[in-house]
Amino acid sequence: MDRIAVISDVHGNMPALEAVLADIRARGIDLIFNLGDLVGKGARSDLTIDCCREVCQVILRGNWDDAFVHEADADAALLWYREQIGSERRAYLDTLPNVHNFWLSGMRVRLYHASQEGVYKRVHPWRPPEVLQAMFDNTEFTGFDHPSPDIVGCGDIHAAYMLPMRDINKTAFNAGSVGNPLDMPLATYAILSGHYGSQTPGSHTIDFVRLSYDIDAELAEGARIGLPELNYYAIELRTAEYRGAIKRREREGQSSS
Repeated sequence: MDRIAVISDVHGNMPALEAVLADIRARGIDLIFNLGDLVGKGARSDLTIDCCREVCQVILRGNWDDAFVHEADADAALLWYREQIGSERRAYLDTLPNVHNFWLSGMRVRLYHASQEGVYKRVHPWRPPEVLQAMFDNTEFTGFDHPSPDIVGCGDIHAAYMLPMRDINKTAFNAGSVGNPLDMPLATYAILSGHYGSQTPGSHTIDFVRLSYDIDAELAEGARIGLPELNYYAIELRTAEYRGAIKRREREGQSSS
């Protein structure tokens, strides 16, 4: 059986990435597929890009990666991150592909960052059945040169899940987030097991790994270099509560006072 580590949403958090890579090495896994969002939020987007380029066989485009290259109306935080990674790394982010297709024990697998519609169109597991089933469609974003997949894997929402869709005999999974998990404050990734590249039907599994890591070290580095929105980032890392919800609660408190 071959094993593939599927990681996503590292978001510049090197202590989390290092913990995950150490676990992957300890399991003897050689293949690492990265679903994107290497950058933003965390302290070291520059080092994250460099490390992922070295160890990942596949790296896909995420919405933050795309914004680092194409967002014209950049705010102060995005400008700060762009300066940190420099022009060569920005150029590299612009080369990242949208999807990766492969066979695993007779199953057609497709990986992308957020959904079949693009990097900015996310899919939560509680969406209606027709929305979830559409994740397997061929679109302009995925391309039409591969058959519809049996398994799709994504990231983007920073929360791991697996959804067997028995009525259409397909499975969707989310690899969670390495560097900015928003379901529980543990670095998360997925492991696909099966016969990689084989069109012959056989056994395959999808498993999730959650790991503790040195959150204090990540926040200390953020404080040292003047990371934007460090206070919200700290809450996210320690509690897994999304900063958007925190900001909305703050605004509602201000409007009622």
